[in-house]
Amino acid sequence: MPKRELERPEQIIEWLQDWGGKLESPAEMILIGSGGLLWHAFQKGVELPLPEKSMDVDPVTFDDAVAELAYDSIIGSEFELANGWHVNLMPDMVLRELPEGWRDRISGVDYGNLHVIIPSPRDLIFPKLKRNEPRDRAHADWAKEVGLIEEL
Repeated sequence: MPKRELERPEQIIEWLQDWGGKLESPAEMILIGSGGLLWHAFQKGVELPLPEKSMDVDPVTFDDAVAELAYDSIIGSEFELANGWHVNLMPDMVLRELPEGWRDRISGVDYGNLHVIIPSPRDLIFPKLKRNEPRDRAHADWAKEVGLIEEL
């Protein structure tokens, strides 16, 4: 059974720094889902943990080196045992769930050799509200409470 221990913004930053240091050449990924929300929360200095802890992060990549790191971090991996959450590499088709124009509202940052693209908090919430599952609603409410978005 997958663990559910991803709740603090700094967990995302530590993970991105770790991967950026492992990559031998520049690579890129797009971070969606609750991992992206936690990244934005870190930028704002949010300390309130994510409710309904997450079990994974959802990156999209076209780089083999990043994909290899992700495959080494799947459910049941040493990564999950050490961190309490895993990496769920997503196909690029999931980006179609984001609202039109999302690429115009991204944040981008480098961690060593890893360039990370993060859609805006509003764009990250959009697919969650569409799914409308209890955990997704809790994440959306949290994003509003901590000031990542103004309204739902």
